[in-house]
Amino acid sequence: MGADNGETGEAAADVIVIGAGPGGICTAIQLRQAGIDDVLVLEKSAGVGGTWFNNRYPGLACDVSTDLYSFSFFLDHEWVRPFATRAEIVEYMEIAVDRFGVRDTIRLGVHVVSARWDDEAGRWTLLDANGRRWTARVLVGAVGMFNEFVPPAVPGLDTFAGPVTHTAEWADGDLDLLAGRRVSVIGTAASATQVVPTIAPHTGHLSVFQRTSNWVFPKEHGLYTEEQRRARRHDRSVVEAGRAKAARELDELFADLDSEAKIAEQTAIALANLDTVGDPTIREALRPTARLGAQRPLLSSEFYEAFNRPDVTLVTSPIAEITPAAIRTADGTDHPTDHIVLATGYLAHKFLSVVDVVGRDGVALRDKWADGAYAYLGMTVEDFPNLFMLYGPNTNGGSIIDKLETQTRYIVGKTVYLLKNGVHALEVRPEVVTAYNAQLQADIGAVRAWQVEGSRYYRAPSGRVVTQCPYTVVEYDRMTRVDDLEAFAVTLGERT
Repeated sequence: MGADNGETGEAAADVIVIGAGPGGICTAIQLRQAGIDDVLVLEKSAGVGGTWFNNRYPGLACDVSTDLYSFSFFLDHEWVRPFATRAEIVEYMEIAVDRFGVRDTIRLGVHVVSARWDDEAGRWTLLDANGRRWTARVLVGAVGMFNEFVPPAVPGLDTFAGPVTHTAEWADGDLDLLAGRRVSVIGTAASATQVVPTIAPHTGHLSVFQRTSNWVFPKEHGLYTEEQRRARRHDRSVVEAGRAKAARELDELFADLDSEAKIAEQTAIALANLDTVGDPTIREALRPTARLGAQRPLLSSEFYEAFNRPDVTLVTSPIAEITPAAIRTADGTDHPTDHIVLATGYLAHKFLSVVDVVGRDGVALRDKWADGAYAYLGMTVEDFPNLFMLYGPNTNGGSIIDKLETQTRYIVGKTVYLLKNGVHALEVRPEVVTAYNAQLQADIGAVRAWQVEGSRYYRAPSGRVVTQCPYTVVEYDRMTRVDDLEAFAVTLGERT
């Protein structure tokens, strides 16, 4: 375990992981299984689970089947529904931490604000928000994509007299607080599809402001029956079959977005879901206009149903300004409101640069990524020795748990090599990163759905697609299993 000197306010470990979400937890488990015990996981929040611990908005649940949103080494958890809620996923992560014996590696309430590479020492020095220093030979960033939410640039928002709540900052509380109140939700993407149907029955009136219509596919919202739970409990093949089915369905949703036949098939499924909206005018306003795949596909069988309620209004005229008591739209209409909910998403393009990371020769990661984040295999960058990332640039797609296990296996392999062979610095070669990303962007460029204007979610401000991976989960896993040590510059002779 990492040395922790309370008197000097410093702590050291062979490996420090930033973040105790699914990626950080998986890393700690696989490191321990590989015989690496000198590990610390630093988590800024008061509990484990990452984005699932931090986000608490009503209706929050997973869009990936729980059979697939489970670690392959922990499949016997008794889920109560096909798509787990936020609380159920946090419980699963808590159980995993204890079951695989890594709770002692985790330090909660430690917000890492900076990390600097010391070339002489061959170590990373981290500083947390309380001014404490931490050092490590290997640094793993497991902060994910969802760290800073998007503040909407709406004139007058700061003048609104009532509460303004971003879904990312929703506190635990009673939905009765919305009873009888006029509530306005700004946004109709991922968080809105869950928030809107959940809070609609509790409000006096709900107005939903849509900038862009989205593709929303049906999703099973019910519980497992007792018979299903019993079968899953006693027959491992039932869970395995569920994983295989979920993987196929996810592949069908995301794969071959340029196939007109596939697009027609998926379009029919989404539009059948939309047909649940009774009013033809509202239904037409909710009909997606962007090419299928240009936006993040959403899943809900309840979102469209909410618009059949007489106390729910869809507003499509652009927001012009916000006054102390209303949202004014471009058509000149004032929409009186008591409470504004911002369902405007995250700045998903920042990745590990949300931390002030400085590598060799004072190079800052955020400067390195000025035109958009990139990395070799989405995990490591030139000028940043002994540094790896989980869920980094261009690794989004498929089940994130599958992707995290693939990345963790790769990172643990490199870490074992580094620690067991007295390596001072392990740094990916610049020409390797350049070649990898040139091919990657060429493959991304071949996906027409990601080239249209509607694909904002996938892009950095420069316009580069930085979130999406053009390879299937299987293809990406295969790429990470190649013996690629020659892709790295290795400096021997550990110095401390």
